[in-house]
Amino acid sequence: MRIKGQKLTQISRKKLLAGGIAAFILVGAAGSGLTIYIQDKSQLPSAIPPVKAHGDIPFQPLTTYEQIQSQTLPEDSEQLPSHCQPQSGDWVAEENKNPGVSLTPTDWKNFHFYQQSGSVLWLDHQSVTCGDRIGIHASLFPISHDGKIDKSPRSFQVLRIGWYNGAGARMMWNSGPITLKRRNTPNLKNITRTVETRWPKTVSFDVGADWTPGLYMVASVGPTGSFENIAPFILRSTSSDSKLLLVHSTLTWAAYNSFGGHSTYSAPIAGEDERSKISSLDRPYAGSGISHIERDALSFVQYLESTGLIIDQVSDVDLNNSPSIVSQYGGLIFSGHPEYMTRTEFNTIAAARNMGINIAFMGANNAYWQSRIEPSPTGPDRHLVIYRNALIDPQTDSQKVTVEFGNPRINTPPSLLTSETTAGVHVTGTMNAVEIPKWLNVPKNSVLSGWSPNSEIDSIASGPASPPKVHLIYSGKFQLVNPTPSALRSKRSLTAQTIWFADPSGAATFVSGINYWPCEVSYTCAEGTVNDSTKMLLQSITSQVLTLWQEKAVGRRLS
Repeated sequence: MRIKGQKLTQISRKKLLAGGIAAFILVGAAGSGLTIYIQDKSQLPSAIPPVKAHGDIPFQPLTTYEQIQSQTLPEDSEQLPSHCQPQSGDWVAEENKNPGVSLTPTDWKNFHFYQQSGSVLWLDHQSVTCGDRIGIHASLFPISHDGKIDKSPRSFQVLRIGWYNGAGARMMWNSGPITLKRRNTPNLKNITRTVETRWPKTVSFDVGADWTPGLYMVASVGPTGSFENIAPFILRSTSSDSKLLLVHSTLTWAAYNSFGGHSTYSAPIAGEDERSKISSLDRPYAGSGISHIERDALSFVQYLESTGLIIDQVSDVDLNNSPSIVSQYGGLIFSGHPEYMTRTEFNTIAAARNMGINIAFMGANNAYWQSRIEPSPTGPDRHLVIYRNALIDPQTDSQKVTVEFGNPRINTPPSLLTSETTAGVHVTGTMNAVEIPKWLNVPKNSVLSGWSPNSEIDSIASGPASPPKVHLIYSGKFQLVNPTPSALRSKRSLTAQTIWFADPSGAATFVSGINYWPCEVSYTCAEGTVNDSTKMLLQSITSQVLTLWQEKAVGRRLS
């Protein structure tokens, strides 16, 4: 790793990709090195005092799996308006009969939006309903490390993400040519190291009354017709015939966003010491933040809609604000990396399971960091708060302090939801069948191989914070990739395990145990590495699990 113009404290590859990058990067092929350029040295932190520490907060007794069975649904703090037309019948298949954009799965696989070039944008709303107006805040962006700007007009396209016979998206709105200006990112002067742009609104669009709910992307389109940058929003589902609800992990996207050089993981200099304690949505996505959107949301939704499964979609913030939305579903789905959750979201998932609602964690590193959401100058729910240290977080309530869920100051470990614990980061390996359940129609000796060296994995946890009976489907010992001294000292098992278990309520929980699962079921994922045999096996398992998970309390008949 090389920084031009500044000396950089050495940090791990995960922290680098997660956020320890400067304003402009050149990225080679997968696995190659990074050349990082500091575009505006004035944005580097200097003479900003550290966050003041305070006294410790009380440790909490461990919440046991038996105790979590009494968790009830938290009260709604907000009634989310729903103005879209109700969906009925086989509406996902009907929607995907519409003509798509002129793209192929290979085109999507070749997109690498973390390489910012030409133009960037952010949206002032991330979860909306029909009739809402969304503002696009955009800026020109250098096309090379010397700061060269292409001043050609740009346009903006609103795309609904789906299958559309392999096109991957349907265009719903096009702005036409717009002349953009180069907007500066404000100098970092706040004690929380929050990067936040104050760019004016470039253009707005109205969400159509007839638009189909789901995942949407706004793309800035360059003079050659190529997408230069994207920003997501979720058109919340209203009442429909869907029995499954996909919850997008927008808080995790925000945590890994490194636009302006700072994420909640690291910074251009001083690494962890200068990372953001509050991450703002009032800026474009960059680095691993946008990679998570591509990998865990965009490609996964494209695959899901190709199956014809009828699935509604909301954001994790929606779940936080209105827990009651889970009540009408048979199953909740979480994608590749729901690492950041509020306590309300955590409790909502537990309560849903107690109501017989099945849970499918399709990734790994689930519910690791307890987080908060706060308003930004643009509006509510646009700041992700994650201090990672109880002694510097001004909030001392154990329900709100931003440390690991397993931290003794909270003591509600992720295993309460997943029966698993983090087992390895930046690892690769193979998973072999252990005990294929009768309800899963796959070969008894099947193998899942070729996993990305950037994989994060989970394995079974034991003890009073885990369910008493867990069924192990696949398991495999993985290996560290370019291990750091701290990784070598870690007590993590490096074992990836796919499991399922039934709750006393009858709810079934499936946990894939590896974060790249949602990417690898898709033919559009830019980071996919598995062969066709493993991909087809993952597709079969995913389709079978989600089909069964539509039936509330399906664990009663699967056990």
